[in-house]
Amino acid sequence: MANELAIKSPSLEANAARYDDDCQEALVAHIDNLLEQAEAAGWDRRRAASALMYLAAKRLNSGDRRST
Repeated sequence: MANELAIKSPSLEANAARYDDDCQEALVAHIDNLLEQAEAAGWDRRRAASALMYLAAKRLNSGDRRST
C-alpha cells in the first residue's frame, strides 16, 4: 500500500523551466484519487477541488510544512 501513496521524486532541478510541469505530473493521479474519494463520500467534486485549492494556498501562505 505504501507504493500506492508514493509520489515520484523531481527529475529536474527546482529552477528548471519544466519543474512545475514535472511536479504536476507527479501529483495529478493523487489529486484525482483524492477527488474521487471525496465524491464517493458524497462531496461535490467542484467544491472538494475548491477546498483543496484553499487549503493548499492557506498552508503556503502560513508557511505550514506539515505533511498532514
